[in-house]
Amino acid sequence: MTLHAIEITLTRSVDTLELRAAQQESPFPLAAEDRRRLVVLVSAKNEGRAMRKIWKRLEDALPIDVLCSLFPGPDGKYLMSIPLSDETYERIQRVAAAEQQTPEECLEQAIAQALARDRSSRRAQLECRLSELLRTYSAVEITGAAAQLLEK
Repeated sequence: MTLHAIEITLTRSVDTLELRAAQQESPFPLAAEDRRRLVVLVSAKNEGRAMRKIWKRLEDALPIDVLCSLFPGPDGKYLMSIPLSDETYERIQRVAAAEQQTPEECLEQAIAQALARDRSSRRAQLECRLSELLRTYSAVEITGAAAQLLEK
């Protein structure tokens, strides 16, 4: 069996008592990055099985939102486990069938498009804010202030 590092993203922050209770509930070593993200090591044949083990052991102990492999697989992709209601899964199946895809391919495409929109939106916001700064301050003032912030 192989050890798999899985990141757990929580729906809300957990306090120390909840985290301690989850650690006692689980045979897996947990490391807290912050109060909303944890990393767990799970021994399993593959990442899919590792994620199923985490859901089985921790879904009642922690407010889990998403599980994601910490490292990409041989194909360069990360494996995610997202809980879906029956209604949502049925909608995804219908859309996937209409587009002659598997539900997984349909979700992968939707997530990739959402990430691209987010990157584009963030880039547009940055350009807008930079334009505002350049109308108010000189480039020398902006780079000097940025350099001072980076030195801290």
